[in-house]
Amino acid sequence: MDAAYSGDEGNGDRGTLVDAQEMEDDVNLSVEEVESPHQLVLMTPSHDEKLVEAPQTPVYKPPLRERILNWAPFWGIILLGGILRFWGLGDKPLHHDESLHAYFSLQLMHNMENWLGCFNPAASCYHYDPLLHGPFQFHFIALVYKISQLVGAPDNGVNTTTVRILAATLGTVIVGLPYFLRDYLGKWGAWLACFLLAVSPSLVYFSRFAREDIYMACFTLLLVVSVARYIRDRKMRWLLLAALAFSLSYATKEATFLTVAVFGSFFGALVVWELGLRWPVRAKLNRDTAPWYIPRTAAPIVLLLYFIVLGLVAKFFFGWLKALSIYVTDPKNTTASDLFVQGLKDRTVEIVPWVGILLGCYVLFILGREMFGHFPSAGRHGLAARVDPERQPVLDTVVTMPWTHWFFAVLVGWTIFLVLFTVLFTNIKNGIGDGIWQGLYYWIQQQQVARGGQPWYYYLLLIPLYEQIGVVFALVGIIRSLVRPTRFRLFLVYWFVGNLFIYSWAAEKMPWLSIHITMPMMLLGAVGLEPIVVTVVNLVKNSLSRTSSAKLLARGGAVNMPAGRPRLRPQVTGFAAVIGMIIAVLLLLPTVHNMYEVAYVHAADGPHEMMVYVQTTTDVNIVMAKIDALDQKMDNGKHLLRIGMMNDATWPFVWYLRDYTNVCLNYPDNCAYPASSYSVIIAGGDNLYNSEAQYAGPGKNYLFSQYHMRTWWDEGYKPPPCVPTRTDKCTDQPTWGGVGVGLWLSYGDNPPPGAKFNFGLAAQHIWQWWWQRRAIGDTGGSYDMGLFIQKGLGETP
Repeated sequence: MDAAYSGDEGNGDRGTLVDAQEMEDDVNLSVEEVESPHQLVLMTPSHDEKLVEAPQTPVYKPPLRERILNWAPFWGIILLGGILRFWGLGDKPLHHDESLHAYFSLQLMHNMENWLGCFNPAASCYHYDPLLHGPFQFHFIALVYKISQLVGAPDNGVNTTTVRILAATLGTVIVGLPYFLRDYLGKWGAWLACFLLAVSPSLVYFSRFAREDIYMACFTLLLVVSVARYIRDRKMRWLLLAALAFSLSYATKEATFLTVAVFGSFFGALVVWELGLRWPVRAKLNRDTAPWYIPRTAAPIVLLLYFIVLGLVAKFFFGWLKALSIYVTDPKNTTASDLFVQGLKDRTVEIVPWVGILLGCYVLFILGREMFGHFPSAGRHGLAARVDPERQPVLDTVVTMPWTHWFFAVLVGWTIFLVLFTVLFTNIKNGIGDGIWQGLYYWIQQQQVARGGQPWYYYLLLIPLYEQIGVVFALVGIIRSLVRPTRFRLFLVYWFVGNLFIYSWAAEKMPWLSIHITMPMMLLGAVGLEPIVVTVVNLVKNSLSRTSSAKLLARGGAVNMPAGRPRLRPQVTGFAAVIGMIIAVLLLLPTVHNMYEVAYVHAADGPHEMMVYVQTTTDVNIVMAKIDALDQKMDNGKHLLRIGMMNDATWPFVWYLRDYTNVCLNYPDNCAYPASSYSVIIAGGDNLYNSEAQYAGPGKNYLFSQYHMRTWWDEGYKPPPCVPTRTDKCTDQPTWGGVGVGLWLSYGDNPPPGAKFNFGLAAQHIWQWWWQRRAIGDTGGSYDMGLFIQKGLGETP
C-alpha cells in the first residue's frame, strides 16, 4: 500500500512515483517505491534546470479547510503528548542527577545576572564540565528559571516543575516531528508515529525527567527530519535546521559521537550504492545465459564490500578504543594523558581562528566573482553532469548544493557551539578546546568505568517489559521495510539496529539511554501498523458508503458512483487487517498501562519499576517538610536554621537546601559554627549507623529517624558472578552479579538449587508485574538517610 503521497507543503507531484492500483486504497498514502531489487528510488525533486533558489516574496494565504482537517489529527496527538508530559510535572522528587542539573543551572542564572564579572578568570562561574554533560541544558534551564521569575512562578521561579519544563517541552516536540515525514511515512504512517511516540512509556517518563537524553533525542529526530526534507525539497531552511539540530545535540551530550557513527556509516552506504549504480553488470553479459543472481548494476556488490570493510574497521576501532580507555584510566598514565589532551586543546584554539579566516576569504572570493558577473551558468556542469538526480539523490544533493547553503549551515553550527561552550563568550579560550576535546576524552574514560555494570542484553529485557506495541510492530515494520524497501525505511531499520547494537556495546547502560533505541523503534512500528490501519479505515468507509447507497436505493433514488471510487480489497486482506488491528489494540493496552504506572503511580518507586533507576524517594519530601516546619517555628521561615550535612547526603540536598544560608557541607568538618550548635543533621549511607550512635545514643543531644533516600529495582537478572579458577582468572569480568535473566524471571533473585528456566512461571511473573506491579525480585534495595533534630526544639525527626 505504498502509493506516492504528495505532501501538503505545496510540492505538487514533483518526483513522485505513483502506483495507480495502490492509489485506489488511499490517495494519501505515500512513499517511495522500488523499481527493482537493485535500484532503490528516493522521491526527490529534479534540479536539472535550477540549482540555486530564486528569491520569492512570501505571500500569506489563509489555510484551506482541507489543510486544517489534515492538521487537526496531528494537533490532537501533540496535545495528548503535551498533557501526558506536563501533568503533575513537579510531583516527583528530584533524582540525584536532576538535582545536579537543577543546582548548576541556578548557579548559571546567577552568573549571567553578573555576566561581565564572569570574564574574570578568577570568578567561580559555570564552565563546561563533561561530568555533567553538555552546556545546552544549563543555559536553557537557567532561561526557564528566569522567565518563570518574570511571570511570578512559585519559589521565585525555581522549583521541581520549572527545572523539568525544558524536558517536557522538547519531549512534546518529539511527538510532533513525524508530521514533517508524511512524504516518507504516508499521512497515516506519520500520524501513527506521532501517536506511538506520544504514549511510549519510556519517552513519557524521560520527558518528565531533567536529564539530557530527551533533549538529545529531540535534536536527533529533528536532524533526521531536516536532512530528509532537505534532500527532497532543497530548501536552505532545512539544512540550517539540520545544522542547528546537530550543534545542539553535540552541546547536549557526548553520545552524539554514537549518532555520528550510525548515521555516518549509513550515509557512506548510500554513497557507495549510488556510485555502484553507474556501473552496469548484467548488461555486459549474455542475458539469456547470465545467472539469475547477477545484479543489474555493481551497486549490491560494492555495498557488500563496503560493509565487509566497515565491519573489519569497526572491529579494529572498538579494540583500539578499549585499549585506549584502559590506558588513560590507568593511574600511571593519567598525568601524561591529561597533558596530551591539554596540548590538543591549546593547538586547537590556535588553529580555529585561522580556519575561520580562510573560510571568510573563500566566501569573499566567491562573492567577488559574483559581484563582477561571474555567475554559475545554467544547467548541470562538472560532477553534477555525471550524477543522475533521480537514481542518485544523495550524491546529487552534495554536488549541487549552493555555497550559500553550506556556508550558512556551518555558520549556524559554529555560532551555537561558540555561544554555549564558551558560556556566552565568558570562557572563550578554554571553552573552544574543552568543547572539541574534553567531552571525547571523558567519554573514552567512561568506557572503562562502565557505570551501572549492566549485561549486554539489558535493553532486550528493559524495552519489551514496557513497549509492547512498539516491539511487536517494529518487527513487522522491519519485515515490511525489507520486503518493500525504500531508502527511508531502510534508514529506519539501520538506525534502530545500529543504536541497539552500539548502545548495547557501550560500557554504560542506563534506562534513560533506552529512548535512543525506542524512538526509531516507534517509527518502524508506524511503518508496520500503517497498512493495517489504512485497510481497516477503507473497509469502514466502503461499508458506510455501501450502507448509505443501499438506503438511497431502497427509497427509489439514484446512486452516482464516481469513477475513481476505491474498491474493497480481497476479503482475506481485510480479515488479516482486522486481526492485526485487534492485536494492536491488545498490545496498546499494556503499553498505556505501563506508561501510566511508571510516569504517575510509581514514578519515584524504584523497586517496582525497572525504568526508574536509583530514584530519590518521597521520603526526601518528608524530611524537607520537617526542616521547613522547624525553620518556620524558630526563625519565621527566614531559612536561618543551622543544618549540618554529611558527605553521603550531599545530593540531592544541596538543591533542596539551596535557600538556607547556614548549611555546613561535609559536617562536622570546616563548619562556620560549633558542631554542637546545629539544630539539624542529615546523614546517609555508610555513616548512618555510626552517626546514630555518635549523635543520638543514650545521653546524646539529638533525636533520630531513618528514611529511604533512594531505592532501586532488583538486578538479579544479571549474569551469575565469575568465580576465579586456576584456568580462568575472571579477567575483565565482574565478580558480582545475579542469577541470570532466565532464573530471575522464573523465581526472582533466590531460585531453588538446581532450578531451570520455567516459561510458565516467567510469563506469570511478567503478567503480574504488568497488571499488578508485583515486583519480580527483591524490593529491599535502598540507600538510607538519617535525620537528626536537637532535643527540646518541639519537632521530632
